[in-house]
Amino acid sequence: MILTVTFNPALDISGTVDQLIPDEKSYVFDEVHTPGGNGINAAVIAHALQVPVMATGFLGGSTGEEIADLLQERRVPHAFVPIQGQTRINLTVSNRENHRQTRLSFPGPRIRPQEREALKKLLLRKYPRKRVVLGGSLPPGLPPAYVKHLVRQLRRENTPCFVDMPGPLLKDVLSARPFFIKPNLTEFQDLVGKKVQSLSSVLASARELQAWVPMICVSSVEGGALLLREGEAYFGKIPRVQVRSTVGAGDSMVGAIAAKDSQDPGRPLEDLLRWGLAAACATLTEKGMKLGSARAISKYYPQVKIRKLA
Repeated sequence: MILTVTFNPALDISGTVDQLIPDEKSYVFDEVHTPGGNGINAAVIAHALQVPVMATGFLGGSTGEEIADLLQERRVPHAFVPIQGQTRINLTVSNRENHRQTRLSFPGPRIRPQEREALKKLLLRKYPRKRVVLGGSLPPGLPPAYVKHLVRQLRRENTPCFVDMPGPLLKDVLSARPFFIKPNLTEFQDLVGKKVQSLSSVLASARELQAWVPMICVSSVEGGALLLREGEAYFGKIPRVQVRSTVGAGDSMVGAIAAKDSQDPGRPLEDLLRWGLAAACATLTEKGMKLGSARAISKYYPQVKIRKLA
């Protein structure tokens, strides 16, 4: 199965407003609660694509219980480490007219040493796995060195590790040599220390990174995404759609690529990118915090345009 690890999950509460006015009360409509976090989102997409998956990470308090209940409703298998702290809440408010979003993200609970050790044991010893996805930010009390140790350990056990973390954390983890990373263009520029923007310059810099990471996906490049592996590279774009929310689109892409790579490690790189972009597109068309459905992903799959790069 695929194991996804969300170090700092959140109960995402979203809604819509007619407008936000400073120092004035704004009434929020259409309140929705969803389980949030990069790894959890990737697990939901993998499950939608009917790939065996287990969502893991840290959960605590009443918000942690609600996240577990919401995953149970979606029938997404999960095995989180219980913690003493309270899992955070994140807020997203969308403008009803133009779909612009205001997002408030809190730091999360402090993780104790024994809780860190419990997750490591669960991840490295308990479950058989074909792929591991590590996603999202780190809560207080969890240093980047902890993630680097996990990636190194997984590599020693020949388990491909997909890392989808914010730019500064990604830079720290790179030396542990994960199997796959997916920075956006801004994060990639920070990673390589260059203000590369064109597709050709991004590709050249990504090739240099392949000494550390075999498979690299860079999003938001010339309106599309680049995926490269072992001497081959592809560039893809989604069809023109009405974007209702950008939340979870990148996570959906990682979830779909990891899921399809897990199903068939020999799957063509072009097909992995097509599935990833179709999943991102399906999520972009949903309102609020909702992720794309399997039906929507299948709908957009043939509409994604892919071209091979020299």
